[in-house]
Amino acid sequence: MDSYVIVLLAGGAIFLIFRLRQSFRKTRGRADKTEDIERKLAQLRKKRDED
Repeated sequence: MDSYVIVLLAGGAIFLIFRLRQSFRKTRGRADKTEDIERKLAQLRKKRDED
C-alpha cells in the first residue's frame, strides 16, 4: 500500500511540474509578442509622423 501512495504522489508532483512549465512558457511567449507589437507600433507611428 505504501508503494502505491509514493507512486501516486510522485506522479502528481511530475504532473504539477509540467503544468507550471507550460504556464510559464505561455506567459513568456506573450511577453515576447507584446514587445514585438509595441516595436511595430512605434515604427508605424514614426513612419506616420514622417509623412
